[in-house]
Amino acid sequence: MQASLEAVLDSAQQTALLHPPAAGLLALTGPAASGKTVALVRRASQLGRELPLPVLLSAPSEGGVARLRTRLAAEDGRSPLVCTTLAEVAFTLLDEERALEGREPLDRIDDVRASQHFERIGAELFALEWTEFVTAEIDPEITGLRAPERFSAAAFRLIRKLRASLISPETFKAKGLRGATAFYGRPPNFASPDLLLDTAPKYRDSLRVTPAELARQHARELDLLKILTRLYESYVGTMVAHGCLTPVDAVYEATVLARSRPDVRERARRRYAAAFIDDAQDLGPAQIGLLEALFGERLATVTLAGDGAQSTRGFAAGGRGDETLKRAATTIRFERPYRDSPDIEQAGRSILDPSERDAGAARSVPGEHVQLYRGENGRESARFVAVEIARLIAGGVPPHEVAVITRNLDCAHTYVDALLARNLPVDVAGAASLYAYPVVVDALAALWSAVDPFRHEYLSRNLEAPWLNLSDASIAILCGDAADPQALLFELPEEDDDEARAGRWDRKRDVRLGRNLTRGDVDAELPAEARERVVAFRAARARWEAAARTLPLAELARLILDESVLATLRDDARGRFESGLVARLLAGIDAYAGQEPLASLEDFLLHAEAVSGAEADLLSIELCDPGAVRVLDVEAAKGEHFDSVFLVDAQAGAWPRYYVPDAFLFMPSAGMIPKENVGDAAALRTAKFTYALSRYKLRDKYNAEERRSFYCAATRARRLLFVTASGRPTRGAAAPELYEELSRSLQNV
Repeated sequence: MQASLEAVLDSAQQTALLHPPAAGLLALTGPAASGKTVALVRRASQLGRELPLPVLLSAPSEGGVARLRTRLAAEDGRSPLVCTTLAEVAFTLLDEERALEGREPLDRIDDVRASQHFERIGAELFALEWTEFVTAEIDPEITGLRAPERFSAAAFRLIRKLRASLISPETFKAKGLRGATAFYGRPPNFASPDLLLDTAPKYRDSLRVTPAELARQHARELDLLKILTRLYESYVGTMVAHGCLTPVDAVYEATVLARSRPDVRERARRRYAAAFIDDAQDLGPAQIGLLEALFGERLATVTLAGDGAQSTRGFAAGGRGDETLKRAATTIRFERPYRDSPDIEQAGRSILDPSERDAGAARSVPGEHVQLYRGENGRESARFVAVEIARLIAGGVPPHEVAVITRNLDCAHTYVDALLARNLPVDVAGAASLYAYPVVVDALAALWSAVDPFRHEYLSRNLEAPWLNLSDASIAILCGDAADPQALLFELPEEDDDEARAGRWDRKRDVRLGRNLTRGDVDAELPAEARERVVAFRAARARWEAAARTLPLAELARLILDESVLATLRDDARGRFESGLVARLLAGIDAYAGQEPLASLEDFLLHAEAVSGAEADLLSIELCDPGAVRVLDVEAAKGEHFDSVFLVDAQAGAWPRYYVPDAFLFMPSAGMIPKENVGDAAALRTAKFTYALSRYKLRDKYNAEERRSFYCAATRARRLLFVTASGRPTRGAAAPELYEELSRSLQNV
């Protein structure tokens, strides 16, 4: 299928290939698997050989760029194409300007490090040390501040989105003040029948507000705006001003620089002759602004390929690429689907646009290419998926041609375990934490044992891990006092704190397990086999401690893991999967050692502890096993196509997810929208939040994006699409039941 597509271009692709290079913005649109990306890459390769300057080939995400590089590598011939992210383009532009000014290159950091810096920036706020609090200029009763960690995470998400939307701290403050004045200066009709009907009964009390209550909420909103503006300014002042930029920051700063300085803009425009952007529907405002700075506001030499029906980054990243696609001077629509069955496209369309469910379009026999299954619980659904995948592989479908796609990768562990239980090769990719997998925690525990044997939470995990595998009885002995303990050289000091002393009946128990393992006080009381393992562990620790004095960080970590966790992995699908996870951990250690050449193993482990506690949407896992069944989230599946696809957990709350707004929202037209009604208030929610939910149809927009994600995932399948759910369906009030909608659509054929 793919070979024939590459060999012969259809009429739409030929039209795209022959379009003049500077005739205005060109948009290649159409449904999934219609050949847009093939035409985009072929057009970029051709013009790259014809134009005098290099050509930029890119996508909104790093994953999209990686897929373009793979496709580009399969193209015949060589052309001066620069296939990279827009963030890398921004970093290059900024570093060149810094070099001209005699400054050092930028320090490139990821979102996790940025969030950690941001927490430190907000530490004074959470300790109520700001002078505004001391002088009572700001009321400390602020929406979200009752839970500082949640407030910090929500504030960082907001700032990331503001940066991606090209909104400066000054603009943010101005729009916030303007929105507050517009809302509270002329309040809407809170008694409107439409508003009351659209509001859940338990929140209607928030609409019964007096002028005094509105004034109080107005004051709280202004205080929240002051705090967030101060945090945003501090973020820019402490990180951006010191050259520590995330990819989002780099795009923002490069765009502002090019817009404000004509000399920079002119130099930037002499860098590339044209740009070709895939998945353009997911472009954010700052990325679009950077393209306009590089190629002019008309984007005359830019080609965009995208599908508005697959726009899934509006809520998370403020994507506005679908609007840019509509600005195109010329639009070429691709209609020919390169898949075995139109049923799959129609099934996705029926979820994307519910009105199509009732269209009665003629289709082939339902069940031939689209199959549904609802289990009593998640484990039963996972069993069904694993059995069907085993059947497909036994029938000749290569494992890498099968994908399990979920809305949230953190919820896919049950499916991974079900596949591994049948000895089927599996790999995962998407937004999730590597540290959520047990074998990775085992690896961290092994590394901690070489650094600090008194970190008992990790030491206990080592004792239970496969490489030591001590029984509960042996562990109990190691946790107890020896019959004839060795005298301590120095006695532990007594606790001065009465409360601490009352909570700790014996302070020595804090070091007892580590002491017994390192000194061998209870070796004589252990069974022979357990004693042999403990002695071997003690000898291994001695080797690791000696190696730590001579080996660099990455080599030391490999030595420890080779002799512990990796030595006990089985030669089967589970062992293959777990070795891949450990390989990712080691790659992370390599990257950390590259950034921090003088760092010790303990430094990395403390870093890993901080990273493991980061928000899941800041972390990601990349594929490392090209021959395995893929378990992916929607973003990781974009641009890929498989013989058979399983969309799992297609029920309300899982896919689509429930809309759970942060403690505060921001809209350029409405300003700040606090959720919680704090202080001396009778209602839980603010009147503005209740009104905004109804006025701007936020839940409907969120659910529409969830529908687009389902359509995007469904159209990854070429031949077979399986959709599963579990449990009893809801009434679909808070979130639609996509499985039930699809089931009714198939029954109506």
